Amino acid sequence: MKAGYFLLSLSFVLIISCKEKKESKKEKEETQVSLQTTGYDLKNPVGKWLLSDSLAEISGIVLLKNNNILAIEDIHPILYEIRLNDSAGIITKKTEFRKSDEEKFDFEDIAMIGDSVYALWSHGAIFKISSRKGKATSQRTKTWLRKDNNTEGLAYDPVTGNLLIACKEEAGIADAKKSDRAVFEFDTRSDSLEEKPFMMIAKKDFENVAGEKVDFYPSAIGVHPVTHDIYIISTKDTKCIAQFSHDGKLKAFDYLEKDMLPQPEGICFDANGDMYISTEARHGKPAYIYKFAEKK
Repeated sequence: MKAGYFLLSLSFVLIISCKEKKESKKEKEETQVSLQTTGYDLKNPVGKWLLSDSLAEISGIVLLKNNNILAIEDIHPILYEIRLNDSAGIITKKTEFRKSDEEKFDFEDIAMIGDSVYALWSHGAIFKISSRKGKATSQRTKTWLRKDNNTEGLAYDPVTGNLLIACKEEAGIADAKKSDRAVFEFDTRSDSLEEKPFMMIAKKDFENVAGEKVDFYPSAIGVHPVTHDIYIISTKDTKCIAQFSHDGKLKAFDYLEKDMLPQPEGICFDANGDMYISTEARHGKPAYIYKFAEKK
């Protein structure tokens, strides 16, 4: 009888302990707060636009002069121009810049310089897209970056006039740690990738701004039009965004709402500095574009 009572009590204690651990873990996930946050109100978007099924795998965005969004998705060599209505993003134009049946693609981001659009392939190649007489053509430039680097972020840098490429996986640097991430500069005048990284991202650097070390996997990169700070989104495991000075020093960090942004893979800014983030469709939820303003 005593043995049975002891076992029953032990089981009760174990159940309560496991429950407390789960609740503690859940509470930690819900109350994640970084030590130095970005200036954006990322919990309360000032704009939200539902996207069509054809943009379920949206992977890159850039803002056009007419305030429309230019977007690309993973597997088709097509540029989508999107008008942002009250609550939905309406595709107004599709531009195919390469024959989709000739090879397989995995486009991860886009950037724009003047009238030229640049698309980034996950294996490091850059496609320069030009339009003449209503017909789009593209010139493909290979870089020394490869599949293992998993290039996912592309942005125009107004300071240098070049493109920045963010690697999601291996940094491609001999002495780099496995957790290190690299951003490289693509010279648009010589159509070549610089050998030395433009900036490096180290896991340990997050401890002072995020309160913990963070496994960071860049999926999108953007340059603020006024401050020229560099914003990089990570979408694998932890959904978050990091803010760096233009010389690569980590300044601020925010966790992203994973229910709102289950797969954030696109970022751009308007002239005022408002931030746009696109998320792919996930877990039965469609793709969206959100607009965030700075906190007042």
